[in-house]
Amino acid sequence: MKRNNLVNRTEYLLFRFALFKLRLLPYPWGRWLLTRLFLWIGYGLGIRRQVAAENLQRVYPDMPPKQRKRLLKRVYLNLGLSAAELYLLPEKQLISGTSINGRENLEAALALGKGVILATAHLGNWEAARTLPLFGIPLAAVVQKQHNHLFDAYNNALRTRQGVRLIDQRHGLKELLACLRQNMVVTILTDQNAGPEGLILEFLGHPAPHWKGAAKISLRYKAPIVPGYALRNPEGGISICFEPMIHHPELSDSTKNQLLLLKEINAVTERYIRQNPEQWLWLHRRWLIPERSPLNQAQEIRS
Repeated sequence: MKRNNLVNRTEYLLFRFALFKLRLLPYPWGRWLLTRLFLWIGYGLGIRRQVAAENLQRVYPDMPPKQRKRLLKRVYLNLGLSAAELYLLPEKQLISGTSINGRENLEAALALGKGVILATAHLGNWEAARTLPLFGIPLAAVVQKQHNHLFDAYNNALRTRQGVRLIDQRHGLKELLACLRQNMVVTILTDQNAGPEGLILEFLGHPAPHWKGAAKISLRYKAPIVPGYALRNPEGGISICFEPMIHHPELSDSTKNQLLLLKEINAVTERYIRQNPEQWLWLHRRWLIPERSPLNQAQEIRS
């Protein structure tokens, strides 16, 4: 335990020292250096590069290898840009460069008075959603604790600076329901690998385990789901896009209906990923490895 605490503290101090040095530079210089570090170290040294390459091969089997390689490098550059916007970009500049598209879709869902589940993904700069309270949108976010509690505390302080309320992924159901009763927007990442607990459904053409939480809560408590994503604009800045709500108050909470809602969420998420493939997090193991047969998938869904 002592060694773990020492490692955590050492990693955190090195991280803060690097941030201190980068913040001494003008933001464009710091952004350039940080994005190149992600490219040189992340891509160059192969940090999860093989996982990302396999994922791209799975989804884009007909894409020429050189084109996939260029796309993979852009994925690392996008991660570097997100880190720069999170840790280096002055808060006022981030806010002034953020715009909202499709707000009427979110307002229509909030008008139902059941709260809103904001179904999002690791796309663009998902951390930029922390600015939503400044646009008059009451936001809570379901988050997962990081292994290093010092990093966790630092990142959570950044997330809550503008009024975001954080909900622990494993122990926060009561708080999540309380936020919905207060007609708040609760954001949930829906593109993560749920492991053996997940419902098997195709994602970008291949079977993947899905967390059922967003669909289950929507069906049980009649809360609408609004797909939303924080995309990086080619000309700079972030556009937070809200799509029309997914709402089926007539349906009961069952595995069949959970799959129906998850499929509708996926259809929107997949469209955004295919339009902006360099902005999605290809570095995590989203799919089953090895992929299971249709018979095994059906058996797992029934269980």
